[in-house]
Amino acid sequence: MEKIKARDRGVVKKNIIKNAIPTIIAFILSDVFSIIDTMLVGTIKDEVTYTASLSAINISSRIMLFISAVSRGMNVASSTILSRYVANNDKEKMQSVILHTIILNVLFISLPLVIIALIFIKPIMVFIGEDPIIYEVGKGYYIAIMIGFLFSAFNNIFAFLSRSVCEAKRALYMETFANTFNIIGDIVLINGLFIFPKLGVTGAGIATLIYKVILTMMWIYVFFCSNSKLKFQKKYQFKFDKKMIKDILHIGVPASTELISIRGANIIFTKIIATMGVTALAAQQICMTIFNLIIEVGNALSVSVAPLVSECIGKCRYKMANIYVALSRRMAIIISTVIGIMILGLSTPLLDLYTDSEVIKTIVKNVLMIVIIAQYAQNIRDVYAGGLRGCGDTKYIAKYTILADVLLKIVLSYILVNLLHFDLVAIWIVILLEELFKAVIFHKRYTSNEWKSIKVIET
Repeated sequence: MEKIKARDRGVVKKNIIKNAIPTIIAFILSDVFSIIDTMLVGTIKDEVTYTASLSAINISSRIMLFISAVSRGMNVASSTILSRYVANNDKEKMQSVILHTIILNVLFISLPLVIIALIFIKPIMVFIGEDPIIYEVGKGYYIAIMIGFLFSAFNNIFAFLSRSVCEAKRALYMETFANTFNIIGDIVLINGLFIFPKLGVTGAGIATLIYKVILTMMWIYVFFCSNSKLKFQKKYQFKFDKKMIKDILHIGVPASTELISIRGANIIFTKIIATMGVTALAAQQICMTIFNLIIEVGNALSVSVAPLVSECIGKCRYKMANIYVALSRRMAIIISTVIGIMILGLSTPLLDLYTDSEVIKTIVKNVLMIVIIAQYAQNIRDVYAGGLRGCGDTKYIAKYTILADVLLKIVLSYILVNLLHFDLVAIWIVILLEELFKAVIFHKRYTSNEWKSIKVIET
């Protein structure tokens, strides 16, 4: 029988702090930089161009997130598998996981999907956005974001895997440094300062591309020249391992399916909102940036707890895995409460930074309380989902995520908006119901302990 000592609980707290806190900060800072992006686009004076630019950012983000769903699912799998080999101290297999993930993710997944997204740029933007002006204003931004995703695919692999070996601080420092170039680029390219041309929202896209290229260069240095646990071992001779690919796909395909259903549902969801008009779509973009800022707490804890749970299971420390999940859930509730209170208290000056449009501000204020409540459910379900991913139980998550996205988010939203003509408040009630459903289902699954029988690697 596994015994949990006070020392073990101390190890859990130490590892959560070491891995989760830097990840939470990194994710929140990433969203803060995204918010600053949106605010700087708000300096565009012409209201038609501004709303079209904001809508173009919304659409481009949805497409990029849809593409990244496949890539991220494989990263979830690689992180889980790498943690098992960390538990077994198998350095050769650790190196194999890294190289096979790069080959699979960058060359065979991200590159083909980006090419397709660029070929069909106009049909995609016009189909989702409903208004041709969004394509005319935002096509430059879209192109820059899609090209940048090729670099993001590489960056995301190392960010995920660095957290699997408890090197989350490295990812935080690097992403923060690289993102400063994004903000500088926004400032000089959107409105054309110094010798640079005035590029509007296209300038924001180019600035994001520059940031991603810089971050890729930094990760290449880590891979070849640093003292990281992820550093390439010169004595390692690469051999293509079909079983390694099979192991990654076994966990990664359900994880990708889950994320694809979320991203695909969000694209259709965005199209449904677009039928309410460009103003509603712009207001939704602001709501989503605020919502995403808060739920990054749960997202970061999910990413952090998965490899820690996986490593515990690799050592048959099941009770310790449960402690990781319980502590992460408690942290999610506390931190998201603090952030939620701050956003409610500062809502007026915060919205003033986004836009001068009183109509958009009013729409956002009407749904802000629902946004705050919905984030609790999402942060809790993200922690349980992270625990289940660490166990390799990605099929269960995918099944119920698809169910929630199709029946709740898409069908119910379509009825409320297109048939009953409700406003954005109804849309956010749907989001709240969806997140509550998934939180309850994932909690029930994790506490059932059925995940103990799932095999991830041969030991």
